[in-house]
Amino acid sequence: MSSAFPAFLLIYGLSWTSTTGYLMQKVSQCTFSDHQQGNITFGTEFSLNRQVILNYDKENETYVLCPFGCIEEMETVAEKIATILNTNPDTVTLVNKEEERCKEEVKTFWDKTVERKVKPSVKVFLPVQVHPDSLPVLICHVWGFYPPDITVAWFKNGKLVKKCTQAVRTGDWTYRIVVALDLEDSLPEDNYTCLISHRSLDIPIVKNWKHGLTNIQIIKISAASVVFVLGLVFLITAIACWRNAKRSGLGGVVSDVTEELRTDYN
Repeated sequence: MSSAFPAFLLIYGLSWTSTTGYLMQKVSQCTFSDHQQGNITFGTEFSLNRQVILNYDKENETYVLCPFGCIEEMETVAEKIATILNTNPDTVTLVNKEEERCKEEVKTFWDKTVERKVKPSVKVFLPVQVHPDSLPVLICHVWGFYPPDITVAWFKNGKLVKKCTQAVRTGDWTYRIVVALDLEDSLPEDNYTCLISHRSLDIPIVKNWKHGLTNIQIIKISAASVVFVLGLVFLITAIACWRNAKRSGLGGVVSDVTEELRTDYN
């Protein structure tokens, strides 16, 4: 097809009487409308100064003149180019090969970009309240997923109370979403569940949460427990050592030394 361009340009140069410049282009493209690599439509056309003068009709396997209309001079050039293309026995074969290549490129595009799937990471937590009067909220943080279509839902005691689908970009070709739930009317026996549905998941992710100690409280209690255990161990060791010393007679020696020192003092 590209070998015909010099002939097209020569025909146009002889037909066009104006002294202004011109630009001829041949554009082929594949359009698609779903994520299953289906409904792929191939099209190819010639344009002159950005105006389409020839469009390929796949059903009739011929180039059609000025599908959107064009001025008389352009139509004259288009007729001559169409005659050359439509009478060339290799035109249909070349167009079919170009269509096949275009569709293969669309499949590669889907596999590497559009159909890329990255599973989300999820964390449910109760943030530290900076202000004592602020209302407590429960956070479901979902990040690192692609594509952006996602549903994050909060359930309280098995009942849906909040749902969000608005994800934001993170700058690394993934998305994130943060859904906060108000705990103002929460009771200690309430159970909460964050459910995440995404195209990359075979089954939704479920994260449960229930009232309990915070992370800081757990750390403080753990540290106090360790100190208590160590103190108890030292106390038991000291008592054991004292009893062993008393059994071995060291207790009597200590008493004699104490009595002698008291006599000398008096």
